[in-house]
Amino acid sequence: MYVNREQQKVLHKIVKRLYAAPLTESLIREICKYACELVDAQYFHFDSLADPIFVSNSPPDFINAIMSIRNDDFMLRYVMSTHRECGGRRYYITQLQDEKWAVDFMSVVQETRPISDNIYFPVDVNGFVIGTWGLACAGPGPNGRAYTENQFEMLRFISSFINDAFQRSFIPPPLVDEIAYLDYQGNVIGQGPIIKEAFDRLFGKDLILTETPCHDDLRTVFRRNYAAFIGGTFTVGMDRFELCSEDVRYSFLFSLLNPEGLPLHVKGIPIASVQLLSREAIKEIGQVVERRRITRIYSLTKKEEDVALEILKGKMNKEIAETLGMDEGAVKWFTHSIYEKTGFRSRTQLVIGLISNTNNRPNKR
Repeated sequence: MYVNREQQKVLHKIVKRLYAAPLTESLIREICKYACELVDAQYFHFDSLADPIFVSNSPPDFINAIMSIRNDDFMLRYVMSTHRECGGRRYYITQLQDEKWAVDFMSVVQETRPISDNIYFPVDVNGFVIGTWGLACAGPGPNGRAYTENQFEMLRFISSFINDAFQRSFIPPPLVDEIAYLDYQGNVIGQGPIIKEAFDRLFGKDLILTETPCHDDLRTVFRRNYAAFIGGTFTVGMDRFELCSEDVRYSFLFSLLNPEGLPLHVKGIPIASVQLLSREAIKEIGQVVERRRITRIYSLTKKEEDVALEILKGKMNKEIAETLGMDEGAVKWFTHSIYEKTGFRSRTQLVIGLISNTNNRPNKR
């Protein structure tokens, strides 16, 4: 992936915002605008399947039209079934331009909002696609400008941090007692009693990082992780790390306090916080939520639930059979039974329906 200096600034701004602010509708809109700036796109959307959130800067007529024909959105189908991004122009031209339903779908899209190319990305949390986000280039249909492979790479980079931000949003809000504040060197400026107890156990009672540490002690590991977070190369998960002492494992989470301002390289001025995760907060939350929802709404059997959850993860029948220790024939039988009980007619409808917060089921046909 090649980025020039201006593009690098935009990428840094996106990542820092995602690591500093709570994940809200306004932040999603802000990140999508930055992404448009990065690749010279004109339209964006974020569509949450788990919550009633649809964010877009497209014309109202387009939003109403696209929601009315959502089941024919071939990009949404592809993303939900593969858990991978979908480039609209590439996919349509190579796979679907001879399919009448796809041609009709594109006609509605171009009539209400002419574009030359668009792309959807999955919002993937622990193997569950809980939504999509994407960008579109305004232009005269397929003869206009298309996304380049380098632009795809930049958007994949952003997408990985968006996914991470959604996963992080499941972490319970911290208690004041679990937070410490750090200056640019990693010196503790203030700390709650719970995280102080963890620091004392890990680093001793002389406070951390103020003395010259040994080569491989825990203070060095803490400092290395903190330095990488505030000034290192951006990598997904750079805000989280673990330390162990006497068979006790402590998990920590960094957050920036002032991502928009100038770096405050002044000793004693806090620029970041560190939270002690008092329990395993980054976990397979999605599976727990989905199993409860499936059980409550659709009254599936235990094996039907197991198959439905694997379908939610984008697995095909052969993979599901291997995971659950059954043959493919059994998987097909359970899948048919799931369709009968839920009223959905395809995997895409099933995934969207199971993830959706609504309790309404489609009419069986």
